[in-house]
Amino acid sequence: MIPPNLPPFDELVAGYCNTAEHNDALHRQLTAATWADPLLAGHRQHVETNQLGFGDPAFHAMWASLIVAAGKRFETVRALEIGVFKGQVISLWGLVAHKYAVNLEVSALGPLAGQPRPKSTLLNKVRYRLSRRFREQIDNANFYAEEDYPAIIGAHFAHHGLDFNQVELYRGFSTDPLLLQRLADETFHIVYVDGDHSYEGALHDFKTFAAKIPVGGWLIADDAGGDLPGTSFWKGHEAVTRAVQVMPSLGFKNILNVGHNRIVERVSP
Repeated sequence: MIPPNLPPFDELVAGYCNTAEHNDALHRQLTAATWADPLLAGHRQHVETNQLGFGDPAFHAMWASLIVAAGKRFETVRALEIGVFKGQVISLWGLVAHKYAVNLEVSALGPLAGQPRPKSTLLNKVRYRLSRRFREQIDNANFYAEEDYPAIIGAHFAHHGLDFNQVELYRGFSTDPLLLQRLADETFHIVYVDGDHSYEGALHDFKTFAAKIPVGGWLIADDAGGDLPGTSFWKGHEAVTRAVQVMPSLGFKNILNVGHNRIVERVSP
């Protein structure tokens, strides 16, 4: 059963039109749906109050709709987030799955450690001028403060009555050979890519993890809406938008866009 205020995922896809008018209206519709649903609103309010993540409220309704649809399509839904921050998305998945009786296995990949920006303003200016990689790191928001991320996520889960220990954790970067070896034989029905926002990093994640999604599964690319028409939402990063263009060549079709989240479905092997 899906929340009455939220259209089923299949209806969202069937009615989708990639125009400015539709993208803006859909973003407003799903924002309203999030705040109208006590579970989604409570979770998002906790995130905003405690600075536990970014993104838009509309994404909560998007995820609820998708998780319920995935539960109808697959007996056991396997979902992976690449680029875990403070547990906003994976905890939301768990809450939605519990409420709507979706058999969901959650995995998370990320270093769970900070990558602080250098403090020297003068040095930053020099490096920004001389280093393309440093410019990309700055422009694509790849720096994060040093915090105890495992403890933060654990407390986030506990606040919602969830157990972070139930999440299959791959701690490290998505380019780590040892992690990729652990993941070699894994498949996932949902992969959320929100890791390295450089072009090379995003392209690596799209190519590597697209191969782990069966036909009928989805990849959701965060911050990949730079070329989408619309004016009521932030569109993400140019580098990720450019990298996500590879997905059709990997057997995926862009079926829905919500703000800067681009949803592609695997339609061919």
